[in-house]
Amino acid sequence: MQCCLILLFLIPFISTYTDPSATNPELIKRFEYKLSFKGPHLVFKDGTIPFWSFGGSKRCPTWWIWCQNVLTADNWVLDVKLRVMGRGRTGADGMAVWFTEKPGVEGPVFGSNDLWKGLGIFLDSFDNDALQNNPIIAVMVNDGTKQYDHQHDGTDQIQGSCIRDFRNKPLPIRLKIEFFNNVLTLYINNGLTQDDNAFEFCTRVEQPNLPKSGYLGVSAATGGLADDHDVIEFLSYTYINKQSMNQANEEQMKKYNEEYEKYDQDLKKQREDYQKDHPDAPQPTDEKSLYESEYDREFRQILETQGQMRYSLVNIDRQMAELLGRIERYQGINQIVSTGIQGDDNIPSDIARVQDINHVISSQSDVTKTIQSLSHILDDLQQKINYLQNQPPSDSLATPTDIVTKGSLSDNMILNELMNIIKAIKQETNVLMLQSGTQTKCPISNSGTCLGRFLFLSVISVQIVAIIGYFTYKNRQERVSRKYV
Repeated sequence: MQCCLILLFLIPFISTYTDPSATNPELIKRFEYKLSFKGPHLVFKDGTIPFWSFGGSKRCPTWWIWCQNVLTADNWVLDVKLRVMGRGRTGADGMAVWFTEKPGVEGPVFGSNDLWKGLGIFLDSFDNDALQNNPIIAVMVNDGTKQYDHQHDGTDQIQGSCIRDFRNKPLPIRLKIEFFNNVLTLYINNGLTQDDNAFEFCTRVEQPNLPKSGYLGVSAATGGLADDHDVIEFLSYTYINKQSMNQANEEQMKKYNEEYEKYDQDLKKQREDYQKDHPDAPQPTDEKSLYESEYDREFRQILETQGQMRYSLVNIDRQMAELLGRIERYQGINQIVSTGIQGDDNIPSDIARVQDINHVISSQSDVTKTIQSLSHILDDLQQKINYLQNQPPSDSLATPTDIVTKGSLSDNMILNELMNIIKAIKQETNVLMLQSGTQTKCPISNSGTCLGRFLFLSVISVQIVAIIGYFTYKNRQERVSRKYV
């Protein structure tokens, strides 16, 4: 029961920060870079920070940094990332974030002046009144007449506060200071998590009566107990309505135009005065004549585009002409072939009938098959001849007469095999002639006559017989001469 009561007590103080622009689409959140600074590239080579001035004192350890530009927006939010580190369990004195009507100077209130007019958010780490309510984050709005009460840590002067230990955290802490619709809300990230949106509610001040415009700043001070106060980021954002932004843009554009016209007139006047004082000086060249005008550039682009279109159309016309020529040639050939199929006797002498062409093609395929079979037979003959050439004599003591007799017997056997092979070739040729039926007619041509199939096969057969006889005679002579050596 006690645990439940503790959780219920903590729930109102724990909340996730929600940006107003996320819930209101009419709002535009704008980053103000002239009111911000952020590491790591923070300082220029000359040691200055852009748009900010800073300083401090070693006599009384204090330091401060103030923005040189004015914050004029009605609604804004500050995101400050900082770190407070110290060796002791108790720190001193603290630091403050300011929004005042005038830039602050060195003073006793956490390093800045007292009697300020505006907002001060104090991170007080030293318990001056011994009430054990430090470290504390307090909000105090001053109208320029109140003097800060150090002895009591401003207990009776602050408008809101929350007790949070912000010293010696593993991660930097973050303050989210939101001023929206005349309500000041303060959130804190305790530096224990890497979640950038893990903010806890700290305090809320209704109608704090802040100045319409002011300067932003940060200051810190230490005493006998010294702490290190580091400001890592100071980011400023403003909220503006879309309609107001459009009006502001128009006013800003009008202002820029007036400044440009004034500058242009001053430049022309200076040029005229220079020409009067230096009449012998060469006349300056007209820069407009060196560059093409907007009209000339558009006209040139139009001409280039038309030239490219004309080139593309010429290529398309040429390709279309080629396609039409091919189509006409194919149509003429198809008409001639179809006329020949229908039985017209008036066929040109240089074009054969389709049936005869098909018949010739089929005959050529049959002849090709026959030639392939003859090639296999010749390969077998060559293998047998090689075998006979490489076979050694069976009896080394045989007489020459026996050797001649055996050689003649083997020659007779080889001749008989050759005769059988020739007969087989002749039979295959006769079968091929019978399958063809009638002799294929050659296409009519003025250039001459074609070679007949029977004559072609006869010539091939004679050549094969002559080749076989020549190889047989040559092998026989080589074998007889080798035996008598």
